[in-house]
Amino acid sequence: MIRVTTNGTLRGYKSSLMRTSNAVNLARTKVLTQSNYTSYAEDPASATQAFKLRRSFSRTNAQLDSTKTLNSKFSAACDALKSVKSDLADGQAKISSLAGLNDANASGRQPLGEVLESSAESIVQIMNSQYGSSFIFGGKDSLDDAPFQMQTVGGKKVLTYRGVAVDDPANAAVLEAMTGETSYVDVGSGLTEVDGELISSSAFNGALSGISFIGYGVDEDGDPKNMVSIMQKLSDIFGRCDADTGAWASDQDQTDATRLTGKLTDSISEITNQWTALDGKTSYLTTSENRLTELADNLNEQILGIEQADLASAITDFSWAQYCYNAALKVGNSILSQSLIDYMN
Repeated sequence: MIRVTTNGTLRGYKSSLMRTSNAVNLARTKVLTQSNYTSYAEDPASATQAFKLRRSFSRTNAQLDSTKTLNSKFSAACDALKSVKSDLADGQAKISSLAGLNDANASGRQPLGEVLESSAESIVQIMNSQYGSSFIFGGKDSLDDAPFQMQTVGGKKVLTYRGVAVDDPANAAVLEAMTGETSYVDVGSGLTEVDGELISSSAFNGALSGISFIGYGVDEDGDPKNMVSIMQKLSDIFGRCDADTGAWASDQDQTDATRLTGKLTDSISEITNQWTALDGKTSYLTTSENRLTELADNLNEQILGIEQADLASAITDFSWAQYCYNAALKVGNSILSQSLIDYMN
C-alpha cells in the first residue's frame, strides 16, 4: 500500500507546474518570433534544411545583385553606342562627308568639316560615359582616367585609348591585348573552376573595351580603322578646301576624301554589328536577372515554409497553454496543508 503524503503531492505539483510554465513560455516565444524553432536542438532536421536553403538564397542574392549592376552597365553602353551609331556616325558624319564630296555643296565644305570634327569630339565624349564611378568602355581598368583622349601631337590631333595612340601600328599588340581583357562575373550560369582555372563559359565577361567598338590600327592603305580618326582626317581635308569656292586643296585630297568616306561607311556598319552583339548580351543579362529573381523568391518561400510558424495555430496553442497554466495555479490553492503524521515525522 502506497501512502500519499502532502510533501509527495507538493513535489509532483511543482514538477507539473514547471512543465506547464515552460510550455507557456515556449508558446509565447513562438507567437512573438513567429518561428517554428529558436534553436537547432528544437528541430535539427528542419534547421539543417533551412540552413542549406539560406546558403543557396544568399548565393543567389549575390548573383542577382551582380547581374543587376552588370545589366544596368550594359544597358547604358547600348544606349551610348546607339547614340554614336544613329545620331552621330550614321547621321551627322556620314551625311556631312557625302555632302562634301558633291560639287554642288563645294562652298560648304569647310563648315561640313567643322561638323565632322564636332561629331568626332562628341563620339569621344560619349565613349567616355560613366556608370557610377567607373567608365563604361574603360575595359578592366574602368576606375582610372577617361579612356579616350584627343591629344595634339605635332600640330595634329591624335586619339589615344588609356594613353596609347590607337592609329600607331607599333601599338597593335598592346591594343589587341586590351580588346581581350576580361572581368568575369558570376551571373548564375554555374561558375566552375578546373585545377584553379575558371571556365570562361561558366561566367560573364563584364569588361567593355572601347576600341573594340570604334576600331583601332590602320589598314593596308595606311588609313585609320578608327571611326573618330577617319572623321578627323575628313575634317582636316574639308578644312583645307577654299573657303569661297570650296575647291580641293589638291587632287590627292579629293581622292583621299572619297576613299575615307567609303571607309567611314564601313566603320559605321561595323559599329552597327557591335551594337547588335552588345544588345544580345544585354538581353541575356535581362533574362538572367529575371531568372535569378524568380529563384530567390522561390527559395525565400521554401525558407518561410520551414521556419515561419502558422500564427493562428501558434496563438491557439498559446491560449491553451495559458489556460492550462492558470488551471495549474488554481489546483495549488486546493492542495491540503501538511498532515499531523507528516508534521510529526
